Amino acid sequence: MRKIRVVIVDDHLIVRQGLKQILELEPDIAVVGEAENGLDCLKVIEAARPDLVFMDLRMPGVSGIEATRLVCEKFPETRVIVLTIYEDDAYVKEAIRAGAKAYVLKKAKREELVRVVRDVVQDRAFLDPSVVPAVFRILKQRTDTGANQSPGGKEPLSERELEVLKGIVEGLKDRDIANALHISEHTVRSHVKSLYRKLGVSSRSQAVARAVRAGIIESGL
Repeated sequence: MRKIRVVIVDDHLIVRQGLKQILELEPDIAVVGEAENGLDCLKVIEAARPDLVFMDLRMPGVSGIEATRLVCEKFPETRVIVLTIYEDDAYVKEAIRAGAKAYVLKKAKREELVRVVRDVVQDRAFLDPSVVPAVFRILKQRTDTGANQSPGGKEPLSERELEVLKGIVEGLKDRDIANALHISEHTVRSHVKSLYRKLGVSSRSQAVARAVRAGIIESGL
């Protein structure tokens, strides 16, 4: 069985050691490298060629945001999971904009971290539930400006699709979105299908992440 190869980037040794112990309890995950700053991580990644990287945001020298951007540019086959204590709107926005596939808080439980690793390797995005409100605020700011173009600007999202996307960001189920918008679940599912098509995604978490990268969910950028 091929193991998922992981590199951990954090300026605190105790964090790197703790995360390594958690991950290597799993038979399908191997930590193949560590770095204590954003610059060193590029050398480690070049040598280890991991499947994914756990990236801290606040580090001396090159920040985690800039390191994420560099990793995504230089090693597109390596996916980045941001692991941080920060729930601020700006950090969430910048991390996803830099190319992070997942945004996880350091208070996450062991089983959650392991699940994120396996999901991200399967090209599924993830946002910690605690930061979803931040993304929702960014979405509201962007919607208020009328910026609702889909990727490439060819097919804009309708106002109703934006409302459904808001519900997705809030973590609402189809039934809850339907009740909030006073429409049927079937209609909600139709809008979700249309959203997926326009955004080029296949899941709710991917839809939120793609909307951020495409500029539908962001403010002032």
